Amino acid sequence: DTISYHPMLSKRVRVDIPMSKFLKAAGVIVALLLLSSCFKTYKHDVQQGNILDPDRLARLEIGMSKADVQTLLGTSMLQDSFHPDRWDYFYSLRKARKKDSEKKLLTLFFKDDQLFKIVGEVTTTDEASGNSQTKTVVIDEKPPSGGLIQRGWDKIWK
Repeated sequence: DTISYHPMLSKRVRVDIPMSKFLKAAGVIVALLLLSSCFKTYKHDVQQGNILDPDRLARLEIGMSKADVQTLLGTSMLQDSFHPDRWDYFYSLRKARKKDSEKKLLTLFFKDDQLFKIVGEVTTTDEASGNSQTKTVVIDEKPPSGGLIQRGWDKIWK
């Protein structure tokens, strides 16, 4: 029982709110809360690992020092204590509500603190058909530097 003032009257009026109305209102609120949990919830994309930026990967060269590689790509996600001259950069993207995920792995090998081998997965897309294909690429030698005459000169005198 609650007591309230009627706006037109100056005396107190007793207002009775039956317990059954309160229980009905509470029941409706609980039912609405339980039903709201049946709806789909928001799911977001999950990115893990090192984001491998194509612009930075293009600047990666055989012969770079470990410090230069770390400055360019960041600290590798996987560092093996048994193979300190091998750095693995792993990236994974799982799209919301999709079962498959995008995965990339780039492995760098060093010899005498110099980058000498790059192994990575490259995804190419055929523009005509729109089909994409992933293949593993190994880069283990530095491309020739200098022009045609300089390379010929180096072959003759070295």
